[in-house]
Amino acid sequence: MKTVKSLIVGMALLASSTGAMILSQKDADAAKVASVDNNVARLYREDGKLITDRALGPNSNWLVGRIFTHNNETYYQVATKEYLKANDSKRLYDNTNPSLNYTPNIQRINQYFIKYLNALHAANGTPMTTTTPEMFEYANHRAYQQVGSNLNHSTRPRNTQDNLYGMGYDFILKYGTYNNFKSDRDVAFYLLKGWYDDDNNIAYGPGQAGHFGHRAALIYTGNPVALGMSDNATAMSAEWPEDLDGFNSIFNYTGSNPNTNFISKDAVPE
Repeated sequence: MKTVKSLIVGMALLASSTGAMILSQKDADAAKVASVDNNVARLYREDGKLITDRALGPNSNWLVGRIFTHNNETYYQVATKEYLKANDSKRLYDNTNPSLNYTPNIQRINQYFIKYLNALHAANGTPMTTTTPEMFEYANHRAYQQVGSNLNHSTRPRNTQDNLYGMGYDFILKYGTYNNFKSDRDVAFYLLKGWYDDDNNIAYGPGQAGHFGHRAALIYTGNPVALGMSDNATAMSAEWPEDLDGFNSIFNYTGSNPNTNFISKDAVPE
């Protein structure tokens, strides 16, 4: 990725954005880009503290590096140590797929995913589950711990259920049109179905115990549970369920398809 640029504006010039170094579409080629909304956008440090002498001009485009969520706030990196709040951006897109008119919102994806998860639990007679801010924070941390396509369960800070997916903001923005992603609900269902089918389980092949481990974690999810996302990965994190025998009955299954029930996309309304 080319060097990320930031807009440096004195506090007296915030309203006019004089001296703005506007990012051109050529500079942002094949990269994530955030479009600022109609107002001057403030910038923040990685710890969420306000930067008092910098801002981004209204209706300007900025190359985005890392995307992360902390304390239920999502930030876009627009300089080495400077971040734009997602709520101050009207659009996030990838220049390789500018036609995608959808910006993923992990807070809403998590909400839809929990609804789908509970519908799946109801279809299989397992207890309902809930999410919490603490588990949401943890799930996002797990997603950020993944490096490239090397998904790693051993990096868990504590002993939790852990479904990982090599798909994050980059995948959604680049391939969202192909996968018909038009909403956060679409993404939530895509993740649910991918883990349920377990066609891409790289740790255990068909016929091996563990091949349907992700499905086991979906149907026998502990409480609480949450979904987190980084640029290159998604993580579902949860406490372990009380019914470990039920979990193991699916995890250890070595046939072609366990006797479980899936749900339709319409199980959760838009």
